[in-house]
Amino acid sequence: MKALEVKNLKVVFPTEEGIVRAVEGIDIEIEQGQCAAIVGESGCGKSVTSLAVMKLLSTPPAIVRMDKLEMNGMDILHLTDKQMQQVRGKDVSMVFQDALTALNPVMTVGKQIDEIFLAHGKLNFLDGQEGQKKHINVRKEAKRRTIEALKLVGISDAELRYKAYPHQLSGGMRQRVLIAMAFACNPHLIIADEPTTALDVTIQAQVLDILKDLQKKQNTALMLITHDLSIVMNMADVIYVMYCGKIVEKANTRELFMKPLHPYTMGLLGSIARLDDKRGKFVQIPSSLPSPMRKPAGCYFHPRCTYATDRCRQEMPHLEELENGRCIRCWNYQEIQNAGK
Repeated sequence: MKALEVKNLKVVFPTEEGIVRAVEGIDIEIEQGQCAAIVGESGCGKSVTSLAVMKLLSTPPAIVRMDKLEMNGMDILHLTDKQMQQVRGKDVSMVFQDALTALNPVMTVGKQIDEIFLAHGKLNFLDGQEGQKKHINVRKEAKRRTIEALKLVGISDAELRYKAYPHQLSGGMRQRVLIAMAFACNPHLIIADEPTTALDVTIQAQVLDILKDLQKKQNTALMLITHDLSIVMNMADVIYVMYCGKIVEKANTRELFMKPLHPYTMGLLGSIARLDDKRGKFVQIPSSLPSPMRKPAGCYFHPRCTYATDRCRQEMPHLEELENGRCIRCWNYQEIQNAGK
């Protein structure tokens, strides 16, 4: 069963200056226990996609349309905001980019995790030894599970940290708290939106290891949003490459790193620093991402692509499905591959 299935997702934002087409008809599928990464530059629509899947975008101003939105076989496309409150935290959770903003500054981190168990954890009863129901103190049980969750993500002195406020914790520790909150009720799907951007490299590695370890232990599906392909190399099973609101390439991780097909993917991979790199300089993709209100005609990447032809400048390529579920949106990918041999 698929943990997530999204069909033809579109998100636009009407503004006084024009229409911002943030996401343009993308499909995403994630199997249970699988990690799928959505990668691309800032502004390509990754975070908007994750918020649309969580149904956290305010409508208005956003206009969100999709043909299908299912989580673990449950149709949530037409659920109301009140109904989604029962889904978030229990069936799907999100690890946000900025933990200090995501956490309530006037509540201790322990109380904030308690609220998740109290809302979704069914803590009012425990099974007795002889199959009988035994009443328990729900708040004490919530606290016990919260401390266990804090220990699970590697927070030392969990009993002491339970009483701490977000500003009293380091950035890495706050991010661990968000991960503990996300995994608290064993959801089917975790969405992690740039979970390590604000952290230094050493702490990044620790947080990613915790995220990967918990995902494997609980067999949870993970949607990882990032602009850094080096992060997903050892985490993702499948990668969606996104550019200007469209999926331009999809492949399993090994195939993508061994044989990228789209020029944009090649540029992203070329910008990764490697220990065995003998080029002596970084590969840089020319220019920058176009404005979402003034996207070019034809293929959106053609102004930055060294392989662009007249057809690329006039006509948007369709997303072509290849073998093993691999997809590519490029008119010239076969010629580019042959030229590189």
